[in-house]
Amino acid sequence: MAVEFERRNLARHRDTDRARMAARWGRARPLRLAEQTEESEEWVISYMDMVTVLMTVFLGMLAILGMDGRLSAPNDAERAAAAAVNRALQQENSGEPSTAADVPSRPSAPSLPSTVPGSQPVEQAPLTATNRQWLNRLAALGLPPDVDITASDRKLTIVVRERILFASGSATLQPAALDLLRKLAPSLAELPGSITVEGHSDDLAISTIRFPSNWELSAARAAAVVRALAAMGLPPARLGALGLADSRPVTADPARRAENRRVEIVVDTDADTARSATR
Repeated sequence: MAVEFERRNLARHRDTDRARMAARWGRARPLRLAEQTEESEEWVISYMDMVTVLMTVFLGMLAILGMDGRLSAPNDAERAAAAAVNRALQQENSGEPSTAADVPSRPSAPSLPSTVPGSQPVEQAPLTATNRQWLNRLAALGLPPDVDITASDRKLTIVVRERILFASGSATLQPAALDLLRKLAPSLAELPGSITVEGHSDDLAISTIRFPSNWELSAARAAAVVRALAAMGLPPARLGALGLADSRPVTADPARRAENRRVEIVVDTDADTARSATR
């Protein structure tokens, strides 16, 4: 009897333990499932980190390459506003009305007369006998159509279009440019006064490793012409390079934007300047 009672008691305790274990496992299972679910989503964090790094690298490469060297151009309203400001400055400095067709290369200088490319310059202002002589001499060199010569009583300006000098977005002189400079060098060496080479660009922005903007491009082009003239025998003390980017446009017409890409060789023939430049 006692044995039977003890057996039933053990069975009762065993059933109680089983019930407790089942209840305990029932509560722990959802926790384990939740932990497994959380662990299974950890790969998303690593994936997003990788995507972020790849995007950063891509944007860095895009900024370095500079979208093929060109960014978006200003709109018509911005170009018109810039042209209006330039005309107002020119009118204020010269004291006379001016138009976009005869914009001077330097705002502080008197308006320079326009010429027909490759022909005898047309005198629109009184010239000294010396400047008239040099004007005729330069016009007789048989320069290509992309070269214009203008003059005032104190300055001679030789305007050379970009396409004869440089490739697009480059500051390396082309063979045709060196031939032209060799033709001009003897006359420039004999001319009195200082020689300033001005680099001009259009209003299309550039952004490359070498040329972050048009300021660097125009300055590098002016410096390339100065180096070539110095190598051809012109005294370095007479030479100077100036990068003006798109701050001195010849025209605001988008269809004629190429005319703004140019290099101007400005010879100051004023007697005082000539003496100081040749000391």
